Amino acid sequence: MAAARLPPLSGGNMVAVGPQFDGMLGTMYRLDDQHHPLPPPRSLKPYVDTKAGELEIWPSHASGQDVPTTSAMLTKSKGLVLISDEEMGKPQLIPKPRFLEQLESFVKKELRALNVMEVKPSELRLQAYREVFEYLIENFKTYRSLLAAIKNEYEMMLAYQRQQIRELEPLRQMLVTVSEQCDQKIMALRDEEKKEILDLRQAIKKQSQEMSAMHNEKLDLQKQVERLQDELEELYHQYRNECDARKLLITDINDLRYQQEDYLMSKQNQQDTQTAADDPVIMKTALKKAREDEKAATQRLNEMIANYGDVIPRRDFEAVETKCKQLDEKYLQVQGDFKKLHAEHEALLDVNKQVTQQRDQFYVELETLKRSSTPRPDWDKCADYISGGIVHWRQLAENKSSNELVDVLLTEIGSGGIVDSGGADYFDALGTGDDVPVYLRYEGQVRNRKLGKRDCALLIRDIWREKGAHDAQKADGIRENMADFLHMYLKRRFALDQMVVEWGYNLEDACKRYENDENIGQFYGILTGKIDEETFHAQIQRVQQLITALTKADADHGNLGKLPRDIFKKTLEEFFEGISEEGLLTFVNAAEVELDAKESQEFEYKNLFMEDDEGKCTSFLEAVYKYWKEQKQKYVDDIKQQLEDTNPVSVDDLRRAIMLVDPEISDTQVAGYLSWVYQTPTDKIFDADPLDVAVVVERLLNGNVLRVGKHT
Repeated sequence: MAAARLPPLSGGNMVAVGPQFDGMLGTMYRLDDQHHPLPPPRSLKPYVDTKAGELEIWPSHASGQDVPTTSAMLTKSKGLVLISDEEMGKPQLIPKPRFLEQLESFVKKELRALNVMEVKPSELRLQAYREVFEYLIENFKTYRSLLAAIKNEYEMMLAYQRQQIRELEPLRQMLVTVSEQCDQKIMALRDEEKKEILDLRQAIKKQSQEMSAMHNEKLDLQKQVERLQDELEELYHQYRNECDARKLLITDINDLRYQQEDYLMSKQNQQDTQTAADDPVIMKTALKKAREDEKAATQRLNEMIANYGDVIPRRDFEAVETKCKQLDEKYLQVQGDFKKLHAEHEALLDVNKQVTQQRDQFYVELETLKRSSTPRPDWDKCADYISGGIVHWRQLAENKSSNELVDVLLTEIGSGGIVDSGGADYFDALGTGDDVPVYLRYEGQVRNRKLGKRDCALLIRDIWREKGAHDAQKADGIRENMADFLHMYLKRRFALDQMVVEWGYNLEDACKRYENDENIGQFYGILTGKIDEETFHAQIQRVQQLITALTKADADHGNLGKLPRDIFKKTLEEFFEGISEEGLLTFVNAAEVELDAKESQEFEYKNLFMEDDEGKCTSFLEAVYKYWKEQKQKYVDDIKQQLEDTNPVSVDDLRRAIMLVDPEISDTQVAGYLSWVYQTPTDKIFDADPLDVAVVVERLLNGNVLRVGKHT
């Protein structure tokens, strides 16, 4: 039985007692010459607390065993080991308590008797350990209630789990049954499909054989037809030759007959003339006979003329037939030449039409340039103000247009390339007041890095990329304020507070100097709160929608990465609903100039949406942005016209004007517009004070405002 240890008393030795000694009779016991009172016998429970126990002298009882020990040693796992000199370093653990050894021996004996020595889930193993646990509960009376409660909880949980298993067992059996039925159905369907497939294959094979036989039969019939045609042609030639020979033979027979008759006639006439020259009766008879012969000859002549009047000689027929074949061949050749000429004529007409359209476009562009052109400036004058002189300026200005030269000049101004730029070397900080943006709060002077336009554009591009990732990680979906995010961005990028403030002031200064740039000006407006950040994201979203529309049109026409001019124009017309023909032609012309696609008439539309590292877009995108800006301007002008002479403008006035201009707009969008214009949350918008009409118009132009319905 396990022994209980008493705590050390006033530096004395530790005494081990059994659990039966919790209620030892007596009034006092002695420990290290100190007296300690014991409870009176009447306060103890009968037959429980007064039961005598046995002393457990563990671990000293191990000294009775033959355990060779020479030294003790504390291991890394905080266990005490004994080192034997005889076994040369083999560790021996301190023996276990006797009660623990008895319980373990009992468990092993029971498991061996039940033949469940293998460690795996088993009711018999659980029963053996349950009995050991009950022995522990019975012997440890102090912890009996807690151990009994633990045992009851485990037993209750086991009973509940068994009940759940019993309830789920029918479901498992039903699932197995249903699975088997489904497998059987699937196998039956597969067998039926296999049979159908075999039947279809046999039918296909049979039909293929029939088709092959019919094809062979067709070839045999064609050969027979060709052979019969050759025989018919040969018979026709034989018949024609025999017919011609018969006609010639009849002609020869008739000639011989006529010659014989003439000869007989002349001979008889001579005889008659000699014998009866003076006989009138004979003369009369001869005349009558001559007349009959003449009549018969005339009749035969008429018959010959009637039968052979349309017959020509064979030689002439063959000559005419040869000439006819030559004329047929010449006719076919001329007809083919005519078709080619006709196709070339149609192509020339199309080319002429396209050239005419291009001529008209170029004429319009020429007239526009004539109206807007100014005398070309003398750009070499800039060489006197550029570091490096005329040589450096000519290198920068080589093969560049006037618009590009302006960009080069502005870049040189921003990068410090202008001689005597006059910029201060330090900024005076604005202080640490609440009205100062968080990224500019500083006392003292800040170094002026004279940030160039390119560096400013690259920094803004990186800020937008980091802010997009930061906003995407927010769970509430609300975008971070640009000024606050810029402070976080600079702190994350630069470890020193001095560098954070320095780059904040330099970015502010560069944005002010290059505010005329579209991207930099938009960023600076969002940073200062004058422009709604949603305008930037909405613009990107609309560009992405345009790319999607062009990609879909490309997929419908072969997915070649190119779009013909008419398909490209039609897609733009469908996307920009309600756009005029002139505006659509502006987009197409910008795409042609950007892609140099006038000859191929095909647009590699994906190249129209490229940007350089400074964020500068193509001329096509510039035309698209300009169109959207003009549409917003028209929308705001219509709202301003509805306001008429209303000044100041209240929330109700502006809401009524927006609804009149755009009846199809939703209440949520109207609330968003009003919240931006009056700088008030949507739930408190009607408590906002009226604003001047100029302020309302300016905020509408700087906000994410877009016409929903069609322009009336």
